[in-house]
Amino acid sequence: MAESGTYLYNPFVAELLDEAFEVAGVDPSAAGGSHIKSAIRSLRLLVNSEWLTYGIRNWNVSQQTHTTSVGEKTFTLPAGGLDIVEAVLRRGSPNSDVEMYAITRDEYLTIVNKDTQGRPDRYWVERLGDTKVVHYWQAGSNTTDVIVYNLFQNNQDVTSSLQNTLGLPVYAYAALAAGLAAKLALKYSPERFPNLQTIYAGPQWAENPANPGGLLGLLRMEDRERGDISTFPAFEPRIGRR
Repeated sequence: MAESGTYLYNPFVAELLDEAFEVAGVDPSAAGGSHIKSAIRSLRLLVNSEWLTYGIRNWNVSQQTHTTSVGEKTFTLPAGGLDIVEAVLRRGSPNSDVEMYAITRDEYLTIVNKDTQGRPDRYWVERLGDTKVVHYWQAGSNTTDVIVYNLFQNNQDVTSSLQNTLGLPVYAYAALAAGLAAKLALKYSPERFPNLQTIYAGPQWAENPANPGGLLGLLRMEDRERGDISTFPAFEPRIGRR
């Protein structure tokens, strides 16, 4: 038998809703306008909110750059940006990258002179609702330094169009359909909810929601870095208060 030779699976929202309705015990052919609106609302909460609480999703990490200016101390992340995963300061020709490290709100606050200009080597991301502001130190000292950073972004918005796609990796759709089915079952077939939620998030979903199993746990395992991780102790002497 011939194979398709293509790798283009990217289902329409309508297909995902049909699958979720069927699993939740709702006949898709009998689903009315209120059912569709309810399913779209649940899908938005799942994709654009709930999944943000389960850590970094590698398919939503992209490399971005920001060129500093003299005296600059902040810049705003692009639309949909949530946080910076890693960052370096790129300077010189040929380019030389020096690691920048993340600090906390308190650590940024205690910097004595935030206007000091030099080579930026640390940053704090202030997460203000839809706007994410990056505060870095030292302040910019030229117009040639470039901050290169890996940006963690949200998924694009789920719209009301059933003919749109979500642009997720293929390995995410089984967990997505299972999660949506569980949410719909909670509304329309409550007796099915415990079983469907277990399929989606594992038997430990009630006791340990931060570490799900099930299809969601498999998704998190698949969407991970493959490189080796090395750990080592670091001792930093401290005398008194900073």
